[in-house]
Amino acid sequence: MRSLSPSVVAAALFLCVALGLALVLPAPSSDTRELLSWGLNPGLSTPKQPPLMQWMGFLVMRFASPTTFWCVALTQALNAVGLVYVYLTLRLWSGREAAALLSALLAGSVYFVGAPVAFALNADILQFPFWAAMIYHCARAFETRAIAHWAALTLAFALAFYAKYTVALLVVSLGLASLTTPEYRRVWRDARLYFAVLAGLALIAPHLIAARSSGAVGHATGTLLLNGSLGWRLTNLREFALGFVVYLAPAWISLGWGLRRGDLARAPAPAAPARFVRATAAAGLAMLLVLILALGFKYPSRYDAPFLFLIWLAGASWVHFAPERFASTQRWMIRAAAVLAGLALIGGWLIYGVFAIHPRQQEPLVEAAARLQAEWRARYSCGPAYVMGDFWSAYGLGVSMRPPRPGAHLIELDGLPGYDPALREQDGAILVYRDHIDAGEAHGVFPGLDLSAARRFTLPFAHTLSRKAMMTYEYVFIPPKGC
Repeated sequence: MRSLSPSVVAAALFLCVALGLALVLPAPSSDTRELLSWGLNPGLSTPKQPPLMQWMGFLVMRFASPTTFWCVALTQALNAVGLVYVYLTLRLWSGREAAALLSALLAGSVYFVGAPVAFALNADILQFPFWAAMIYHCARAFETRAIAHWAALTLAFALAFYAKYTVALLVVSLGLASLTTPEYRRVWRDARLYFAVLAGLALIAPHLIAARSSGAVGHATGTLLLNGSLGWRLTNLREFALGFVVYLAPAWISLGWGLRRGDLARAPAPAAPARFVRATAAAGLAMLLVLILALGFKYPSRYDAPFLFLIWLAGASWVHFAPERFASTQRWMIRAAAVLAGLALIGGWLIYGVFAIHPRQQEPLVEAAARLQAEWRARYSCGPAYVMGDFWSAYGLGVSMRPPRPGAHLIELDGLPGYDPALREQDGAILVYRDHIDAGEAHGVFPGLDLSAARRFTLPFAHTLSRKAMMTYEYVFIPPKGC
């Protein structure tokens, strides 16, 4: 039987995630709803992060629709770019077929199959393609000194910075790795390096200026808890390790089984790019451990996103397939990756399509938004300016309206991009909560609001045969004064 092409399998897995799980999980998850809402007023910074995820939200809201499918499709397209860069980096020391196989194993990992649905367009997942581009173009720029690679490296750095400040850790790691790789030390005498640094600073300067008043830097430093307990630090260390073990589990198992079968051979002396990647990974992980253990860095496992491919590249630099067994090795590894990922997808479809309910991604946003909007239009000829309320539904219901309205978490109004109290007064707002309105939060913004007139409606969860639970919304209208 003809063996499956690694690139075809990788592309099919990426597409199935977008098409398949999105059919049973139509509503974007919590953080994705927030960035979609922020995308209605794109800027150079956000209250919590650099603006790249906000810009991605703008693209979805402007050219598609705020559903899981489009968010995941864009995420997977970016991941595919990152995977191409992983392949190109592996080609610096591996043959074409071996690099394709190792890239396909990464594509079939738990991370690429599951994380894009829950964390679509999130700042963490957005880092992957740009970090991968930085690794490749950095190695090529150091070797060839070609202007094109220096320019690509500079652009990749800027985009990675606009995704998340964590790229600073990668930059330091690349610098340290160049010092430990003899073939690359000469780069410090190359004027092009310093031109690239200046160009990179020029590209990120607009955000640095905007961030002075946005709160993004404060949010980033707020993830450090210097007086955190030992238990706190060990919990974050466990999360750090958990991602590398669980997210890459199928790939590690495949390599382990291949070693047991005798499919792997002794690797030749590593080339300079391989040693450079190993040193970069070692430096990055060492600094990450210092952040977690010494500085109390709050670290959920999803933060592993940009580091997963880095540790995979470093590990893959030790892998050498036995040439005489490669055809059969490729065949069973690709099939195993496809089967495991396929079972995970089918399991997800069955669980959420038939038996279970996802409280966020099966929330009936479209139907609820249409119901609220229809009632509003029956009363008023303008507005609403905002949909306000709890974190979960305010963003989701706002972006699901036609035309979409900005969502507003009631306790975070000061940081809401583009928020205008005068516009709220003129066009009014809808105050809506899942279950019950929080009176304390509501009266903090609207002191005289009469909540005794609040209305409620209940809808079944979307895209599931399970009817074990319903979603109830409680809402009041803040009347507009301008119409």
